[in-house]
Amino acid sequence: MNNDNSITVETKLFGFIAENAHSNRFSVTVNKLFKENAVNAMVIPMNIRADDVAFTISQMRSSKLNGALISSEYQEEAFGLLDDMSSLVQEAGYCDFIRIENGKLIGELIAPIALEKFADTFEDDIALNALTHYFYELTTGETK
Repeated sequence: MNNDNSITVETKLFGFIAENAHSNRFSVTVNKLFKENAVNAMVIPMNIRADDVAFTISQMRSSKLNGALISSEYQEEAFGLLDDMSSLVQEAGYCDFIRIENGKLIGELIAPIALEKFADTFEDDIALNALTHYFYELTTGETK
């Protein structure tokens, strides 16, 4: 990613779907981490109303997104729209991350894994830091 935050055709794009995504720090924190590490990826906050979430997620199959993080208020609804899912998602009945591969929505559950992996690493805002670092690792294949 370059310094002017522009998006190119090579940029991996991830949505952050929430009712109040623009006021949440998650996308800003992840984008800062991507930028500091020269990762050509960006999280785009997407304010989505409850009555539009099913349509929005369903249409992601043909979008330019590589995936989306799903805020807690929409995680159960997202579960019902998946084409495939991890065993953890199947067991839990909800998902917090959707990967898009070959037009298919694949559900993942990354928050519990992130907290388990990174909880002892941070002092302040453990959940946000753990999730941010795990998302970075998941999307880049690198640990921070």
